[in-house]
Amino acid sequence: MNSRIFLTGLIVLFLTMTARSQYLHTSCDITSKTILSGNLQNDFVMQTNHSNSFLGADSLGVIVYKMKYSPLAAGLLSAAVPGAGQFYTKSYWQSAAFFGAEVLTWVVYSVFEKQGNQRTDAFQQFADAHWSAAQYANWMNINYGQAININPDQSLKSWQRVNWNDLNSAELNIEKITDAQGTPNTGFTHNLAPYADQQYYEMIGRYSQFGGGWDDALSYTKSDVLANNGIGNVSPRFTAYSHMRGDANSSYNIATTVSYIIIANHVFSALEAALNASRINHRIQLQGHIESRRVYGDIVEFVPTLQVKYEL
Repeated sequence: MNSRIFLTGLIVLFLTMTARSQYLHTSCDITSKTILSGNLQNDFVMQTNHSNSFLGADSLGVIVYKMKYSPLAAGLLSAAVPGAGQFYTKSYWQSAAFFGAEVLTWVVYSVFEKQGNQRTDAFQQFADAHWSAAQYANWMNINYGQAININPDQSLKSWQRVNWNDLNSAELNIEKITDAQGTPNTGFTHNLAPYADQQYYEMIGRYSQFGGGWDDALSYTKSDVLANNGIGNVSPRFTAYSHMRGDANSSYNIATTVSYIIIANHVFSALEAALNASRINHRIQLQGHIESRRVYGDIVEFVPTLQVKYEL
């Protein structure tokens, strides 16, 4: 009884796997197969009636693939270092391609990241040399009637000669100035960020309200802030500085784009390595069979067989 249950379970397993496998091979002639009744013993006896002594190989069979390489390991290796998973599966050309792409993209990223840093240093030095917080504060005092206290000590840096809270308070006061209809009309929209902050260097070369702080804008007026539809009638150094910042941002944008390509190379390399390991594993076939053989009368014995195939 236990043997029959075991054999029944084994056959069901084989049939289930066979139905799912696209690689099922059988040497029996399909036209020689009979319709099964559902009774295990009768069905095998019926099959034996087609032969006096031997029913033939592959009456039941299934192919199982032995795993030579782990797809998970291959994927993780290439996710860490593109090409490593391909090297693990001995796919050397693909390994060289993915690793080469990794090296190339990192070189390009480093070049443009370094260029962006150099250009940033250049425009910050330019701003420190030609834009003055003290001059900007004095320009607001003259043109908008503010009373920002400015330290007269010329030996101090310009950003050290003003109190930043007083500077921002004056900017807020100017923002509140309106025309007869109650509409703000000064062009002031921002409070200057603290010195050396990234926003500080962006604001002084982006918004016309800060145009009065450049050393070639001594004649800059309130009307210049609003000129050209709010773009401002800014000085040449304001314009040159804006271009310098734009060049630095362009370098950083290229570096950022390349960083996305680096990430994509890791992902694609990992996927390809996992799939390649799976494909290689399918070249190693373990094919199991149960051969049915009539012993005598209606007694049938089952002989398990195993074939191993390896495709290089």
